[in-house]
Amino acid sequence: MFKKVVIAGVGLIGGSLGLALSKRKLAAEVVGVDPNRENLRLAVQVGAVQRTETLAEAVPGADLLILATPIGVTLGVLEMAVPYLTPGTVITDVGSVKGQLVDRAEAMLPAGVHFVGGHPMAGREVTGVAGAREDLFEGASYILTTTQSTNAAACVRLKRFIQALGAHPVELGCREHDRAVALISHLPHLLAATLVITVAGEPAQELLLKLAGGGFRDTTRIAAANPTMWRDILLTNREMVLEAVCKFRRQLEQIEQSMHDFNQEELVSSLEQAKQVREALPENRKHHIALQKLYEKLGEAEGILINNNFR
Repeated sequence: MFKKVVIAGVGLIGGSLGLALSKRKLAAEVVGVDPNRENLRLAVQVGAVQRTETLAEAVPGADLLILATPIGVTLGVLEMAVPYLTPGTVITDVGSVKGQLVDRAEAMLPAGVHFVGGHPMAGREVTGVAGAREDLFEGASYILTTTQSTNAAACVRLKRFIQALGAHPVELGCREHDRAVALISHLPHLLAATLVITVAGEPAQELLLKLAGGGFRDTTRIAAANPTMWRDILLTNREMVLEAVCKFRRQLEQIEQSMHDFNQEELVSSLEQAKQVREALPENRKHHIALQKLYEKLGEAEGILINNNFR
């Protein structure tokens, strides 16, 4: 699929892309670029990249350049790469906010080099290449933010790459993307963090955390993610996130009012609506595959037990 892929930023997402490229034989060569020497050493060790180089050494002749850097430095890294780009290179990023990034990226590129914004809707609460997984993108949506200037051939090439990862390519405009992720990704992170802070502010914090069961743990899992990374995401997409916070506040006030008024019908109606929407949530194919494998293993184990009992 690719002769040479360069990944700038071999953390969780960059490392997972590198593992998928290598293990699925999607690239003859995967080169890693990262300011963190330990990250590079570990990336080579786990097989996420075959070798490491500086940006100036790695970029020339690359078929695909993946900018898997923190969102605050993506354009800066691209600007540093520009003098070394060669015609035919396709560039994509993995950032969760597009805003003006795509337009600015397209504007700085030389002729024959094409940028297509990308955002895999997958991740973990851990950071760094140590948490990378080759199957991280299985069953996930992978957004491509296209514009009127997007090169059609580059887009098609990236869609094929995304499908080879086991993900589902979805095309969205930049503002449409930023509004969507504000509601389904950025707002949930704020809510998880706020819930943890609320409990942590209680005098009985230690007891409460000991008592916390699956509901609290599941709801707040994402609050354990990198705070600096999330600071950059939330502030970069602040317009859309603040809009989402206002919508959430109105919903919460409505439920609060129904409780204050002891309005059982209205309270049940809100909870029932939430239940129906949640139950209709499309099943993630990755989780379906994992469950299927688990059931197969349980079936094998059950067969072994039956055979042993009838000996």
